[in-house]
Amino acid sequence: MANLNLLTTKAECDQALIGLTKERGAYAHRDSNDAYADGVATDRATTVAAQLAKATADVARYTTDVARPGLTPVELRTAKRALINATSRRDNLQLSSEATTGPTAFLAEVDDDQVDGQLAVLDKAIQDVTAHKDTLSS
Repeated sequence: MANLNLLTTKAECDQALIGLTKERGAYAHRDSNDAYADGVATDRATTVAAQLAKATADVARYTTDVARPGLTPVELRTAKRALINATSRRDNLQLSSEATTGPTAFLAEVDDDQVDGQLAVLDKAIQDVTAHKDTLSS
């Protein structure tokens, strides 16, 4: 912890508290943004999963359609186009739904831990400066 004896007056404590409070606000804002982004990512993953399930079912259906005997050339072309589109959609959704893993996920967790740790350090510093200010006469 920082040396509180460096603050020798209540005015210096007030200046320190202003700085600490601003810095804490910045980290709290970042923490809030991270929580919001996590919620959006969760919602997106749910939506993509539903879309992926539908696209996968479409691929199966159009694969069956293409293999159906007796199709006219126009029907076969239409079924093949539908299969190509469904396969492309499915493949794109699979890429979109890949979870963040490995080093990227690890570094994101470290970043979250840093923000949480910084908030705790700032909260403690604010408490300590406030308590120290009460011991000063001027």
